[in-house]
Amino acid sequence: MPDTLNNPRAMSVYVNHICWVTAEDHLYTTDMLDVEDYYYLSPHIYMEENYYDRSIVRTRSLRSDDQRVTAGDLALVVMEPLASGTSERWDLLILAQTYPERYAMNPPLARILESTSWKVDYPLALSHMGPLAATEGMQAAAWTLGREERGMFVLAEQRVIEEHDSPGDLSDMAVALELNRQSGALAVNYIGKRTVDDIEGSVMASEIISIIDEFMDAGQTENILLQSRLRRHIIPYSKPGISLIKSVYHVPETIDYQSGDVWIQLAEQLQNGNIKVDDRVLLISWDGERLLSACCVHVVHMPVLTRLTIHQEVKTS
Repeated sequence: MPDTLNNPRAMSVYVNHICWVTAEDHLYTTDMLDVEDYYYLSPHIYMEENYYDRSIVRTRSLRSDDQRVTAGDLALVVMEPLASGTSERWDLLILAQTYPERYAMNPPLARILESTSWKVDYPLALSHMGPLAATEGMQAAAWTLGREERGMFVLAEQRVIEEHDSPGDLSDMAVALELNRQSGALAVNYIGKRTVDDIEGSVMASEIISIIDEFMDAGQTENILLQSRLRRHIIPYSKPGISLIKSVYHVPETIDYQSGDVWIQLAEQLQNGNIKVDDRVLLISWDGERLLSACCVHVVHMPVLTRLTIHQEVKTS
C-alpha cells in the first residue's frame, strides 16, 4: 500500500458499531502431544519443525463449553451482534488474520461464508499484516466499499502454537466494525504509513516521535492512541500526553491485542468518557519492527459499543 499521506476527505469510511472479545493467555491450556485433533494441526506443526528447527512443538487450546474456540469462532461471535436486527445481506466483508487457523484445511473466511445465513457479495481476506491490519485495512475498505453499500471489517488473531520465546505481552482477540461510506458515528480517514530507518533505542524513538508529529499534522488532531507495544517502546523518550491510558477493564498496560489493539483502546476510551463527541483521535499501529500506519477518527456521535466475554458469550460453530 502507498507510503504517502492521502487526502483524508476522499477516503472517509464510517463506523457505526464496534464489537470485541479478548482472549488473554491465562484462558488457554497447553495441549498434550497426542492431542485428538492432531491431524488438523499437523501442517502447522510440520512447518514449525522444519522451518524453525523445533524438535518439540506444543499447541494450545482456548475452550468454551468444553469445546475448542478457533480464530474463526472468535470472528463469528463478534460478527453476530452487528447482524442482529439488520438485513442479512452484506455488500463487503473484510477479514484480517495473521496467524493460521487451528484447523489448517478449513480457513475461517470459507467457514464463515458457509456456516452463516448472511449473504456477502464481496468477501475479502487479508493475511500476514500483523497489527498494521487495524489501520491499513481501513484503506482497503475505502477502496472497496461502494457509496451505497454496507460492509463489515473483522480482525481476528489467535496464536495456536505455544511460543518458546514468547514476549509475554500479546493477547488474542476479535474485533468487528460495521462500515458504510455515507454517514455514521465515527468518520475514519486513512492517513498513511511510514518506515522507520533506525531501530536502536533513543534514535528510533526520536524518529518515531517525528513520524507521529507528521501523522498528527495530517490528521489535525492532538489525541493519540498508540499500539500498546509502541507506547511502551517510546514512552521513556516521549513527550507528555503522547497517548491515552488503557484502563476501563483493568487490562494491564503490558498487554497488546495485536491488530485489534487500537480499536479496543478506542472503544474502551469512548465507553469510559475519555473520548467524547467531536473529538478527533489518531490511531497508530506498529508492526513491531519498522512500519507504522495511521488513520484519524472523528467522533461524529457515539457508536454502538459491544464487549463480549469468552465464558459467557462465545459458542463454537
